Amino acid sequence: MFCLTPIFSARRRIRLRLRLLSALLLPTALLCSAFSASAADVVMWNRNFDTAPVDAILALALRKTRDLYPATGVARTEPMEFDQAIQALRDNDGRMDIISAAASATLERDFLTVRFPVLGGLLGKRVCLIRRGDEARFRDVQTAFDFREKNLRICQGEHWPDTSVLIRNGLPVATSEEYRQLFSMLQNKECDCFLRGAQEILPEYEAHQQQVMIEPQLLFTYTQPGYFYVNKNNPQLAGRVELGLLRAMDDGSYQKLFTSLTQSWLDELQLSGRTVIPLNNPGLSPASRSLQSLSPLWYQP
Repeated sequence: MFCLTPIFSARRRIRLRLRLLSALLLPTALLCSAFSASAADVVMWNRNFDTAPVDAILALALRKTRDLYPATGVARTEPMEFDQAIQALRDNDGRMDIISAAASATLERDFLTVRFPVLGGLLGKRVCLIRRGDEARFRDVQTAFDFREKNLRICQGEHWPDTSVLIRNGLPVATSEEYRQLFSMLQNKECDCFLRGAQEILPEYEAHQQQVMIEPQLLFTYTQPGYFYVNKNNPQLAGRVELGLLRAMDDGSYQKLFTSLTQSWLDELQLSGRTVIPLNNPGLSPASRSLQSLSPLWYQP
């Protein structure tokens, strides 16, 4: 659940708002250029629709700012791999306006970053998709050392920020540039665990359940917020999304939407009853580390 209760004293609401505004680092000037925003749909990476309900979070932020900006919807890009999506955002040629992705010092340097942990930082609560019938291989794993000793291998995307986190924690990782290929790698025993965020694993399991299952015991955890990233030439959109998220957090609608989107999935995963394997995220930027003290932004099992 979120640590944040839905009702605050006025003083606590003001303190929280000020702390959030000081931690989220978009310049205030971006929030003041409201009326130059376009009414066209905001185009977001297709995978942000397919594996986690990030599109609903973005739509909420856009609705919360209709008093300042034109009403607009959220549209998906054509299918793209992660590296292609980042290039499309960098090109700023109309193919894509915004992406939600894991915190990355490189992405935070190259784009305008809305430093609000989308979906409560669930990217850092990770569970294995494994081959059906393979659960016994994971049964006695208690630590990352045990995982290595059992010759278990994780598969991840070649360019995903989480891949470097796993490698720097000494875990064996096999990679592919193609997302769909990772499921084939799992079936072909090139890896044993496709490690997925808690907010994305259920839709993926449902799409591949004849071949895979959700490993029932382990929970890999590390601090890994998912952010919205926008091209630096589109400050109006970045400012709008940040303001909308802050308003939604302040009036409780963000927490309500989060619960409606994820509660059944989180209940099914039973994160609080799993064996926790803590990992370090050494590449986390100072700005991202500073958000860890703002407990209302983070999901806690």
